[in-house]
Amino acid sequence: MKSPTKFLFPIAALVLLIGAPSAQANTLSFDPGETEVVGKIQHEHARRSDTLMDIARWLGMGYREIRRANPDVDLWIPGEGTRVLIPSQFVLPEGPREGLIVNRAEKRLYYFHTDVDSGELAVTTYPIGIGKAGRETPIGEATVIQRLENPAWYPTDGVRADYRTRGIELPRMVPPGPENPLGRYALILDMNGYLIHGTHRPDGVGMRVSQGCVRLYPEHIERLVFDVPIGTPVAMVDQPVKAGFRDGRLFLEIHPGHDDSVPEMAEVRKVVERAWQRNRDRLDEAVDWQLVEEAWRNADGVPRIISAPSSS
Repeated sequence: MKSPTKFLFPIAALVLLIGAPSAQANTLSFDPGETEVVGKIQHEHARRSDTLMDIARWLGMGYREIRRANPDVDLWIPGEGTRVLIPSQFVLPEGPREGLIVNRAEKRLYYFHTDVDSGELAVTTYPIGIGKAGRETPIGEATVIQRLENPAWYPTDGVRADYRTRGIELPRMVPPGPENPLGRYALILDMNGYLIHGTHRPDGVGMRVSQGCVRLYPEHIERLVFDVPIGTPVAMVDQPVKAGFRDGRLFLEIHPGHDDSVPEMAEVRKVVERAWQRNRDRLDEAVDWQLVEEAWRNADGVPRIISAPSSS
């Protein structure tokens, strides 16, 4: 989505944060030399009024990841007391531990930064919506070059044609406001007009619904836009298979690919073998390929331990 209008002034923006909705973001400290897996699996019990997406948004999850983790839970009426699995453990994507990593296969953004309180390296991760089929979010390297507040949206001719097939005639410029798909805040990248922005349709976070940009929950972009310095590097990647080390064990996390197909077992094997080679001197156990195959068959985005005692 192409945008640009008003500049955002960080000092005034601090006042706006006070009134932001209180949904969780997952901020986790870690030692990059010691672990490649952060967070932990949680469980939440639904209240009578909760939908599954209410729980997801409150705990910083997107639609697809919470749906795949809870395939048997009713989306609209989970039922009071229903136990909901929250997949809030993450194998970190491969790549430098700096700036932003946007993993479109996972539909999740990672922001690596220094924790202001502890001085330790930390990662904050957010669910995202990405480009739909035919308007895919690109892969490549970018840089954050500008912040926007209340951006206007200037849809391209291709975007206007796409809307026209659905009976919607878009104007050349959509002004700031509740009907603007960019939401209230945005980060401009130096990647052909692509943005990381909010949304007026938070139900689409965690899905392939955008015109190619990366969208976040309104409360998440309101935090991220003030945290990320201008000049921050952005890596746009596609890693449906991730493997990493933690506490002497090897973990594997598999998501359906960009076209929703399950990755080939050959790709899974390559990723696992790379993780094994990186960590072989500190692993307590060998890879159990039966556990790898089980994770591959599930492909639900939930990290699983795939190592077994070396004597077995």
